[in-house]
Amino acid sequence: MDVLMTLGVVALAVLAALATATAALVRRAEHRAPPLGRSVLVDGIELHYVDAGAGPPVVFLHGAKGSVYDAVLSLGPALTRHHRFVAFDRPGAGYSGRAGAGNGSPQVQAELLHGALQALGIERPVIVAHSAGAPVALALALDHPEAVAAVVTLGGYVFSARDPARAPNRLLTAPVVGAVMLWTLIVPLGHLLARVVVRHVFAPDPPDSVYTRLAPGLALRPALLAGDARDLPAVEAGLRSLARRYVDLETPVIALHGLADFVVSAAQAVRLCQLVPRCDLVLLEETGHMPHFTRPDAVLDAIALARRRATVGPPHGTRDTFASPPSPAYTPALVALGGEPAVPCTRNPLQRG
Repeated sequence: MDVLMTLGVVALAVLAALATATAALVRRAEHRAPPLGRSVLVDGIELHYVDAGAGPPVVFLHGAKGSVYDAVLSLGPALTRHHRFVAFDRPGAGYSGRAGAGNGSPQVQAELLHGALQALGIERPVIVAHSAGAPVALALALDHPEAVAAVVTLGGYVFSARDPARAPNRLLTAPVVGAVMLWTLIVPLGHLLARVVVRHVFAPDPPDSVYTRLAPGLALRPALLAGDARDLPAVEAGLRSLARRYVDLETPVIALHGLADFVVSAAQAVRLCQLVPRCDLVLLEETGHMPHFTRPDAVLDAIALARRRATVGPPHGTRDTFASPPSPAYTPALVALGGEPAVPCTRNPLQRG
């Protein structure tokens, strides 16, 4: 009995120390990466955003575990020279409120962002959406086509590929156990692994040093991690629903994807452009999951192309896409996404000369 009591006391002391470390890490993250802009209230939820520059509007939506820092540290300085540049913390991320437990689907987030665009007087922007932000932009274009000029997806996660019933997600959503894990072990462990994860996300390019210092800590906050785990079933169900509607999308889409993206397969961009009637496919060799940092030139060209597509459209009967380079190291597996194989394309519309 004495041994059990001793072990119990030691376990409680370890948990208390981990909880103290978690709270300190959260405070440090919020001190390093404070809110950068203002908030707009939409349906009772505060959405944090940054608004700078003047000219044709470009709206940036970050991916999973991201924030406005993803845009501000990458494309922001270049875009503000000639555009009104607006970046949102998507609902439940960064310093934005969450749309209630289990309500994090792309469709729900799109409705909230539509309200934010109206409140801020942002008319027909080009929406640049990274990773898990891409289906939110596509849902917004499907449900409110008059509100969106064009969409540029960057490493877009636009087809369901995750299982919400996976063991880690079940653990984080389990009563009591999930909260204990989130407020003790998960955050310190996440900080220990953060640099490795960021290197993987940026590979084959080196990670941005400022992003590496600021972004992981902001994402590794227990309340945000818990919300993401609860929302995962709604996100995946929303993606499956959206996939059936892509053929009806009339808004121009530029699907830009790195062929060395091992976070989201470039086959997703290929499949998207098979379905969307007005879609240009841009595949970048030796580029990973963060092209807004590593290939900003290509992203800026894609934004310019999106604006042209929204104004005049493509030549009749043509589609400006291009073939994946033959290098096996960077060519995505042409797998059957949604039941149909990927197909070859013709050319890169952004390739100069």
